[in-house]
Amino acid sequence: MTFEEFLRAEMAGLARFAGALTGDHHLAEDILSDALMVVSTRWGRIRRMENPLGYVRRTVVTTFLSERRKTRRRRTQATADLGVLDRAGDDPHATVDARDAVVRLLTHLSAHQRVAVVLRYLFDRTDEEIADALACSPGTVRSHLSHARAALRLAATTAERG
Repeated sequence: MTFEEFLRAEMAGLARFAGALTGDHHLAEDILSDALMVVSTRWGRIRRMENPLGYVRRTVVTTFLSERRKTRRRRTQATADLGVLDRAGDDPHATVDARDAVVRLLTHLSAHQRVAVVLRYLFDRTDEEIADALACSPGTVRSHLSHARAALRLAATTAERG
């Protein structure tokens, strides 16, 4: 399979994956293009792997985590406005509001927790698959997911109290 054939088959899924990780369409495009630049130079070796898509996803995760580290060094921590959670459900833009609320809640997670949550709940991956993407043990994945759920519960409860 050529790199172009791989991209035709997997690009939409990779774009959704990068978008779910970043929560920002433009940043997702940047991260995905950076990751694909790396992959393209190694495609001859990657295409012979048992799971080239898994390798490419791991490259996207690595690129995302690297970008998060750079971003934290470059700017101050912004305060997230969680007021969107208090809006009425009958709003005709409820889907957009709900998506925005999820993105805002995900900002409370560390980069590793966010990757674990996205892979588990959006891409239905097992602990072992997530561990492979994060280069850690399945036990660490379970720990990331547990801490992430606790942080999300706390953020949602805090937002409800106003």
